[in-house]
Amino acid sequence: MKKFISTFILFWSAGAFPAVEVSPSSKILKLISYAEYGGGDVQVMLETNGTVCADGYYLKKTDPGFDANLSMMLAAYHSISNVVVDGHTDQKWAGSSGYYCHLYSVRYGY
Repeated sequence: MKKFISTFILFWSAGAFPAVEVSPSSKILKLISYAEYGGGDVQVMLETNGTVCADGYYLKKTDPGFDANLSMMLAAYHSISNVVVDGHTDQKWAGSSGYYCHLYSVRYGY
């Protein structure tokens, strides 16, 4: 019975976390800001995106961390620094036929 409960908790808790893919450490190739689409969405493309997030990532203007994340992206772009981006693979951007994942986090370094 204990083994069953432990297995159940393991599978239940694994399903409680969102599907997130970590990109390789890479430079930002392109940033695109939309004035109206999505209320101000921003696309981010790295020199090397993730496997699922093959075309890049997007930020929604309504995301609580939008300003901080965009500031980090701009700083990395202008300083030609590498970033590592985590993207929700189950949240594809509707603004493109490509596969852009919703940004989960951005960090400098590894």
